[in-house]
Amino acid sequence: MKALLAAATIAALLLLGACNEPPTDVGNALVYDTTHARQLSSDNLQLIVATSAVSTPSYLFNAGVLFIGRTPDLHAATLLRFTTLPDTLGWVGSQDILGAKLLLRPHRYVIGDSVANVLAFTVHELVRPWITADTAGKVVIEPRWYDLFSTDGVPSPQYFDPTPLAVFDGTQKIPLADSLGDIEVPLTADGLQRVVRWLQKMPDSAQRVTIYGIGFVPSATSTVVREFETQTVGSPFGALVRLRIYYRRRDGATDSVLVFSGNDATFVHATAPANGTLPVQSVVRSDVAMTLDLSSLPPLDAVLNAQLAIATDTTQRLAGNSGIPTTLELAYIDSTTNRQFGFVGGQVAGSSRFVFPNIGPLVDYLRQRKQGRGTVLFRSRNFRLERLVLYGADAPDSLRPRLVITYIPRPNAPR
Repeated sequence: MKALLAAATIAALLLLGACNEPPTDVGNALVYDTTHARQLSSDNLQLIVATSAVSTPSYLFNAGVLFIGRTPDLHAATLLRFTTLPDTLGWVGSQDILGAKLLLRPHRYVIGDSVANVLAFTVHELVRPWITADTAGKVVIEPRWYDLFSTDGVPSPQYFDPTPLAVFDGTQKIPLADSLGDIEVPLTADGLQRVVRWLQKMPDSAQRVTIYGIGFVPSATSTVVREFETQTVGSPFGALVRLRIYYRRRDGATDSVLVFSGNDATFVHATAPANGTLPVQSVVRSDVAMTLDLSSLPPLDAVLNAQLAIATDTTQRLAGNSGIPTTLELAYIDSTTNRQFGFVGGQVAGSSRFVFPNIGPLVDYLRQRKQGRGTVLFRSRNFRLERLVLYGADAPDSLRPRLVITYIPRPNAPR
C-alpha cells in the first residue's frame, strides 16, 4: 500500500513539472491582428483589365411563358407547332370549314410604352422545320433570331410564308390586369384554306410531318412586348395556345375541334445601348465579361475581403411593369476543372451602384490556381426582358468598376 501511494505521488510530481514547461512556438499567433491589414484597389492598380459585352443568341423553349411584340429597343417573336391536329378530318374541304380562331392567354406583364399599349402582330405559316431531334432524341431548336429576321425585323421567306393567316392589328387593347381571359385572333380566308390543307395532310404520316407550325411576327406599329401563358415541359398547368376550328360534319351539323400547341419557342432581339455601355439582359442572353489580374496580390497573404462595386447607367436601362432588377449575378466557371463560383450583388439604396460584398473565395482561387488571372461574367437574375446597363473599365474614373481587396500578411511567411 505504501509503495502504491509513493508511485502515485511521483506521477503527480511529473505531471506538475510538465505543466511548467515553457510554451512552444505552436502557441504563437497564426495571423497578425487587423491593425496589420492592407489593401489593394483598382483605383491605383490595374486589377480590372478589361470589360466587354457578350451576346449569346438564344431562345425560350416551352418555358411557361412566351413573348410577342415590339418596341424601339426590343423585338419578340414566337414559333409554335400544333401537336393535336386530328387525323380523322382528312375528308374536310374548303366548303366544310366555317371559321377558325387562335386563342392566347395574356399575362399582366408588359414592357415598352404601356400608356399607348399597342400590341400588333401577324401570324404566318412556317415553311420549313424549326425544331428537330438529334440522334439521342434530344430536342434541337435550329434557328436563331438572325436566321428568322433581317436587321429591321422583316421575316425571312426561308421560314415564313409571306401571306399572313391571321392579323392582330392593335385596335384591340389588352388590359393591364392581374387576371385576364383569352384574346381571340380570327383566321383570314387564306388562313382557313391552310387549315383545310393541314387537316387533309394529317391522315398521311409522310405528309403530316410537313406541317411545321406557325409564327407570331410583331408589327412595327406595336409599342409593347406582351407576355402570354403556355406550359413548361412536363407540366399540365398553364393555358397553351389553342386553335378552335369550326366545321360542318358530313351529316350537315355544325361542330368544332380544339387544337393545342405542343412546342413553342420565343426569340428576342435587343438593340445595343446608344452610348457603348454594357447590357445585361436575361432572355436576350446579354452578359458582361470582366477580366481580372490579381497578380499584384502577395501570394501567401490571407485575403480578408474583396469587395466589387459596379455602376449602372439608369438612362439606358429597360424596365417592365414589374420593376427593374435590384440584384445582379457574378459567375466564374473554370472549364478545366468544372469548378464554379457564383455571387449575388445588390443595388445600394438610393444609388445606381451594385455591390458584391465579398468575392474573396474567387480571388483566392484565381491566385492559387490561375496565377491571379481570370474572366468573370455578370448575368441577369431576371427571367423576363428588363435590361441593366453597366459602365465598363473604359468609363470615367467615378463610374468604372471598383475592386478593393483587403488582406493581411501571415507571420513568418517569405516576403
